[in-house]
Amino acid sequence: EGAKGVGKTTLVMEFARNEYGSHVLIDFSEKNKYIKALFDDLSDLDRLFRGLQLNAGVEFKERDTLIIFDEIQHCYPALTSLKYLGEELPDHHIVCAGSLLGLALAERERKDNPGWRTSFPAGKVNFIRMWPMDFGEYVLAVKGEDFFETLNGIATDETIPEWMMSDLDTLYIDYLMVGGMPEAVQTWIDTKDMDEVRKVQRDIVRSFKEDMGKYSGENYQRISALWDSAAYQVTEAWNRFNMKKAGGTTKTLADPIQWLLDADFLRRTWEVNDDSVPPNPRGGIFYKLYLPDTGLLTCMAGIDRRILVSKDENTSKIRGAIAENYVLTQISSSLDLEGDTYFWTNPKGDAEVDFQLMRGMEIIPVEVKSGEVGRLKSLGTYCERYSPKEVLVLSTRNTRINKGGYSFIPLYMTWKLGMYLEHLGL
Repeated sequence: EGAKGVGKTTLVMEFARNEYGSHVLIDFSEKNKYIKALFDDLSDLDRLFRGLQLNAGVEFKERDTLIIFDEIQHCYPALTSLKYLGEELPDHHIVCAGSLLGLALAERERKDNPGWRTSFPAGKVNFIRMWPMDFGEYVLAVKGEDFFETLNGIATDETIPEWMMSDLDTLYIDYLMVGGMPEAVQTWIDTKDMDEVRKVQRDIVRSFKEDMGKYSGENYQRISALWDSAAYQVTEAWNRFNMKKAGGTTKTLADPIQWLLDADFLRRTWEVNDDSVPPNPRGGIFYKLYLPDTGLLTCMAGIDRRILVSKDENTSKIRGAIAENYVLTQISSSLDLEGDTYFWTNPKGDAEVDFQLMRGMEIIPVEVKSGEVGRLKSLGTYCERYSPKEVLVLSTRNTRINKGGYSFIPLYMTWKLGMYLEHLGL
């Protein structure tokens, strides 16, 4: 599962070609009434399999044929069938790909068949979350295996060679513009033309909005406008998401925001005012919203590359906010964080730390710096108050691990944050 366009089908097909003698792709997004009709009666699985084999022209061999159900959210009985297939035909291997699954089911019940329920195969399905390409995968795609293997081979307590730092800084800026959607990355590799990349990204944005229209019902206009507002508010570097600027209130926008979170179109970081375990969001109404991909963010907000490379103090907050969005995308994939995350402010509101990570019973403050590191005044306030076990600063500085103190990790290595935390005993 994962957002539309992250490459689920491509990855599954590559896996099938490499690991199986044969495979068959059953695409439920196509208007093939015969295929969908096969799943209307699940009492005879042999009949179902015969029908699928006839349609595919491939014999399903146990353990040697990978059966791929693509866009499974378009065929609700196929979801139900997984339970029975797992019980009665366990030697047949099935992998499914889909997005907006929960929303698709909810919309079917609301619109098409009130009172209808899907018998979801709880306990019979293993879920794998797929994220947009992280910075490491982007480097591999753009620079090739030699450069990537050198970068990936750097130990967590070693510095990055200086000859790589300049390249990584350029790659980082490019990644903020291109992002991790595979089609955008491939277009950048093929053309090195940002205008062409933006065309691809605008097509992705349009496809996301088409899904909003398909699954959000009468809330489409509000959800679409809210998503646009979220992108602009990130780059305007608001301390918290401003409901009034998004055209509503906490009450009227609660459901549209939750819809966008459930659809993987937004990520949320809650404000906390202490270091409690688990984190305790302030009032349940104060948070920031981020986009799931920096390329889509900078595209939707109209950010020019010159802003990202500028040293102008007037645009420093924009660069800082985009760096925060970047870090959230990297730690989400590195630590497999599907839910909400947290940031800290003191009760007065004059000190802020960008992220709080919970590792076991430890709360770890994480500060993000896109420019000069400076005095880290807010982080100092946090540490004086709570004395955290470890403190992380993500910046353009080279690596400096200081157990029990401030550890500096390059922004370029955030995709490996899990390994740095492991090195620090977290």
